[in-house]
Amino acid sequence: MRAARHILCVVLLGLALCCPSRTQNAQTSTIHESSARPAVEKLIQQSGADVSVAFRSLDGAQELLIEADKPFEDSLAMKIPVMVELYAEVEARELRWSDSLPVHASFRSIADGSTYHIDPSKDRDLSRSVGRTMTLRRLCDAMIADDSDLAANLLVEKLGVDRIRQRIHAMGGDGMEFAGSFGDSEAAAKGLKNLTSARALMVVLWALAGNRVVGADASMQMMGLIAHSGLQGGVPGVTPAQAPAPRRMPSVDHHDATVIIGARSFVLVTDVRGVTDPRASSALVAQIAHALSAAM
Repeated sequence: MRAARHILCVVLLGLALCCPSRTQNAQTSTIHESSARPAVEKLIQQSGADVSVAFRSLDGAQELLIEADKPFEDSLAMKIPVMVELYAEVEARELRWSDSLPVHASFRSIADGSTYHIDPSKDRDLSRSVGRTMTLRRLCDAMIADDSDLAANLLVEKLGVDRIRQRIHAMGGDGMEFAGSFGDSEAAAKGLKNLTSARALMVVLWALAGNRVVGADASMQMMGLIAHSGLQGGVPGVTPAQAPAPRRMPSVDHHDATVIIGARSFVLVTDVRGVTDPRASSALVAQIAHALSAAM
């Protein structure tokens, strides 16, 4: 069985968490394909892997798309539009961060209306809150920092699936297929899954990092949540030195979404399929990122 692995990180080089400069934030009128295409294609060919790449400089001047519309599953990636919609509604004063929702762990399947249950013990901040209430702020933090399906479902119930889908469309992320629930195994068995593509996720993160969705303060807060999430992250290709060498590992799908804010600012999303060593996959992503950065 193929295992899925994702890393979503924000790397800030030489800057504190802050808004991009005006130069970085201004989209150029014409997007040119990155001159790194031959180098990136050579790296992919040498790896023997099946790779999707979606890259765009933060100023919109350069872009590279390779097999960028193949769909894949990534739980945290599909929670980002939920977060954006929540921030947008708070910014519009339709909601307040102090508003509270009752916490429950049972939800209706989008497949057939049957009830499914999410184990609250998997959510450190929500495990003692079932039957009580929790503020929108705390639910949003749990959804992103802990990749909480329970918090995400509670927020989806509040915001509405249609509004979240409209938000995805407004951000240009039409390659995202938002099913409307998380942890719904019955729906997943029937093919109703939350899916994204490298291009769609790149566009959403690019819009967010460039303050093209909501105000600068809200954008900064959301990027900060992603940067400090509880997922393994960091510069692509860096793995703990003490990590044991993998043995007879199954084929792994390795999803990376990285935002670099610094002298050369860009968004890069990769989906590496059909590898057996996740460290080799991480190394490949690091090489791709280096080639793209060097060409800027």
